[in-house]
Amino acid sequence: MEDYGKQILSSLPLQILLFFNTWYSLLWFTVNFALYIFKAYSYQFPYAAFEWEIVMLFLMAFIENARIFLASRGNKTEQIPPLVWSIALSIPMIVGYVYFLTMQTFVLRIDVITNTIALVFVSLELLFSIFTSLSFYRGFTG
Repeated sequence: MEDYGKQILSSLPLQILLFFNTWYSLLWFTVNFALYIFKAYSYQFPYAAFEWEIVMLFLMAFIENARIFLASRGNKTEQIPPLVWSIALSIPMIVGYVYFLTMQTFVLRIDVITNTIALVFVSLELLFSIFTSLSFYRGFTG
């Protein structure tokens, strides 16, 4: 109770984005996994490319969950290091979403829609995380 009267530096818009992105990332993974099953049966999918893209799908789901957890933890506890890790993990996520948006073996319209929405989420969270970590830094140093 010694922090009574202390200004709250956590970002509500960042936390709202993280909340909705938690649910969206689950939807993104489910839709993409179902699409890969559909693509495997409907198109002549090169086996090596199919394996690579499935592994990348699972890797991205793991990284995205870790990124969201770290950003949420850093925001709620007003700590800079988890937010910095979240910012660092945003870069491979953006690269992964761009890959799934433009360079995967077969890109369907639903791929474009789902990956564009995911890119918007990650980009906004990246910006809010940077501003929030700067706010924490200014709050702790001055």
